[in-house]
Amino acid sequence: MGFLFLRRVFWFGHGLRAASLCAVLGSALTGFVLANEQTDPRQERCPPNILLIVADDLNTALGCYGHPVVKTPHIDRLASRGVRFERAYSQATICSPSRASIFSGLRPHTTGVLDNETSWPDPLPDLTYLPAYFQNLGYFTATFGKVLDHKRVPEQPYWNMEVPEWGKYPRADRILEQAPFYPGSTGSMFWAKLKGSDAGTPDGEMARRAVRLLEQRTGSEVPLLAAVGFRRPHTPYAVPEKYFDLYPPQRLSLPVARADDVARIPPGAEDVKPFRGNRDDALRALGAYYACVSYVDAQVGVLLAALDALEMWDDTVVVFVSDHGYHTGHLGRWHKGWLFEQTARVPLIVAAPGKRSGACARIVELLDLFPTLVELCGENPPSALEGRSFACLLDACLLDDRHHPWDKMALTTIGCLDADDRRTYVGHSVRTEDWRYTEWDGGKRGVELYRFSDDPKGVRNIARDPHHADTMGDLRQRLNLMVDASGPARQSAIR
Repeated sequence: MGFLFLRRVFWFGHGLRAASLCAVLGSALTGFVLANEQTDPRQERCPPNILLIVADDLNTALGCYGHPVVKTPHIDRLASRGVRFERAYSQATICSPSRASIFSGLRPHTTGVLDNETSWPDPLPDLTYLPAYFQNLGYFTATFGKVLDHKRVPEQPYWNMEVPEWGKYPRADRILEQAPFYPGSTGSMFWAKLKGSDAGTPDGEMARRAVRLLEQRTGSEVPLLAAVGFRRPHTPYAVPEKYFDLYPPQRLSLPVARADDVARIPPGAEDVKPFRGNRDDALRALGAYYACVSYVDAQVGVLLAALDALEMWDDTVVVFVSDHGYHTGHLGRWHKGWLFEQTARVPLIVAAPGKRSGACARIVELLDLFPTLVELCGENPPSALEGRSFACLLDACLLDDRHHPWDKMALTTIGCLDADDRRTYVGHSVRTEDWRYTEWDGGKRGVELYRFSDDPKGVRNIARDPHHADTMGDLRQRLNLMVDASGPARQSAIR
């Protein structure tokens, strides 16, 4: 009991300097003998470790999400231990704005990061980025691979240990076969079969280096936040050949893109770099994307095996998430950056000590992760965060209770760039349980409306249907309220 008491005293220090911590420790020890038996047993619980696994450009093509082809046994196993969120949405459909939102707990309109060209803002007086926040709580923080956007995040001591990503593009001497290049076509068509083992690939190395840290910190009384970012399935689709062998192109099928559905897409959602190959090229690209998904699953398996061996499940919150979704032929599109269901929806799995497993159909957003992790660690989330903790949804009694008061919507935003990488307009999309409503440039470049009860994939734009005028008006008002609550006005309020 005394051992746990000392650890609790360390936690209450919240990252104080050594002198201050010693003062607190000495004062606490003075009354230890008298106060020991009166200690609230709930305070004996130590803050959990956190393992945050972030994939890049991964949609819900996973076995645990019901995909009929993709093989992901390790991610499926994690889902069986935790809560699988069926309606989780990113705040932006490209990397940097989404990650800025996740790790600040603020919407893109508030951070001002609406594209991949804008630098992240300096930490605000009342708020910092997630890893620095947990540092201040006394956590040892470590990052492996692509987690923050290292090119655009302000220089700050976010991590006690940092292993930056490397090797976005494969070395020529490792390529066995690769895709042809199509001038003017989206980069999502490039793939490469590699020779060698997983351990020699960038994501494979990151997983194994993270395992070494877990092993080194076994038994430490300092809680750990380890963030492991996997580059794949982001292009180029370059992974060892064995994963390509799982998905022969001739056994795959492409989504049907109906001409009338494509014709209803407004000009604001224009595809500026369409795929220019043929059907066989598209099937090979699809197989390559799936190969990358199974490759990421294998690296997740390396991490989960370490948790098994080190018996860490009882004191570790494990999160698996992607920064945003991805198009693989839906509406004839490939890549990301639009505001459709396929690019806004993400896989999100949370396995936390003392929580049950199951599927949750409630809407959550990725900026909710920050306050959720804070609450799971026994703290009150900062009031400046725009996200809402969904820790209550991790309780089994609420997973299927649709009468529980959870009225959340999801807002996804994207800044659209021209050929010179200049932002020309912004798109916003709000998702309720049955509807998605999207405005491009405040509606001047078009609007979209999708109803998922009879259009599960969200590909038939019914914004012009007069029968839905009232719904459109309601959703437009709700979208504008959410947008107006963020942005410069929100920045001023936080400051």
